[in-house]
Amino acid sequence: MNRKPLDLTSLPNIIKEMIEGNANAACIIDELIKTKGENNTLAILIILDDMNIRGSQLYNLYKMCEQDINNFYEKVINMSEKDTEELNSNSFAITKYKAIFEGTSKDRENNPDKYIFSDEERNNIRNKKSKDMARDILEEKQTDLYPSITSKEALQIINKKGFTLGYQKTYETNNKKIIYRVFYNEYGDILYTHSLEKPDIFLWGESKLHMLRHYNHQKYDNIKCNIYKNIRGIISYVIELKEKPFKTYEEILERKEEKIKEYKPEYYDSNMLPIIKSLDSLKYKEKNKDYNSIVIASIYNLMVFPETYYDLDKNLKQIYKKLLENSEVKAYDEIIYQLNANDSIEIAKKIQDVLRINLDKEKLLKAKARYQEKIYQNTNAKNKILSHFIENPEDINLKTKIDKISKIKVEIN
Repeated sequence: MNRKPLDLTSLPNIIKEMIEGNANAACIIDELIKTKGENNTLAILIILDDMNIRGSQLYNLYKMCEQDINNFYEKVINMSEKDTEELNSNSFAITKYKAIFEGTSKDRENNPDKYIFSDEERNNIRNKKSKDMARDILEEKQTDLYPSITSKEALQIINKKGFTLGYQKTYETNNKKIIYRVFYNEYGDILYTHSLEKPDIFLWGESKLHMLRHYNHQKYDNIKCNIYKNIRGIISYVIELKEKPFKTYEEILERKEEKIKEYKPEYYDSNMLPIIKSLDSLKYKEKNKDYNSIVIASIYNLMVFPETYYDLDKNLKQIYKKLLENSEVKAYDEIIYQLNANDSIEIAKKIQDVLRINLDKEKLLKAKARYQEKIYQNTNAKNKILSHFIENPEDINLKTKIDKISKIKVEIN
């Protein structure tokens, strides 16, 4: 579908069409109005529209200008054909619309296909980027990941950054092979990736880098990643691998926070050291996309971790040794947490079906006791004393659910 013409009688309507729902594009236009005024902004938007640049393209062009509004303003006024080629190279993976150097809105109405990427154009851009990337890697110019990178190129850079492959599993979905890999380095940092085998696509949305350090009370305002602090003075950084993750990684390393020397069971979860996935859980999660299935896959990974551990290389085994010793306890703790958080016992029932096991009632009761102890620790002293004498309704509810689960038996062949 072609883009609608702009309503030149209304700046708000022009802005609405130009941003195409992209929040970053909206912020850029807002800053243009503040720094250059409405008339100049209107002129810039008309120039951009003639070149078929809206929404995500607009934001990519802004990034090409080092995210500086004055540079952006000058760039639009002095746009070259080379600039539109670079913009198309950066945007082809996220939009079907193509920037045209000598385009006009009228020409777009008359020749809409000219303003949309053809499959051949996409392949040509992809092949050129791949060749450029391979050359840069050989010349050691390319040192970081970017959104449209292939898995082959990404793995070369990950290896150059000192990460070693410690675990790998391949599974199929929709007749396509996906490879799950887990890497580690000398600091005990964990990087995991998912990638398609054919076509060669690096699935950055499902790939992350985890760092665990001792918190030294520095500020974290300018670090581009998710940060989680633990009550025991441990801080975790979770870096998305979409765009220049190693730049962020190196900025964190420069903070010189002390690395973890002794691992503890509570350090292993999705926000700290990730639980390594088993092959069967990868297959299960791929076929079942609802929330319960995600939880079930996580508990499954804990339950079968002793089998997964066998396939890790010796250094990765050292990092995950404490999880091996405590994986079943953590699995039962998670089941109790889910039982308390949900009205049904569906997750526990499905865990039994998927694993073909019967959950142990004594282990469930011990996990319940650990859960209740955490609640007692979070109350004040007075309530803590009373809680030992007054029966807790939540406690009764958990007991009832555990009794129900214990009565559900799975036939094990």
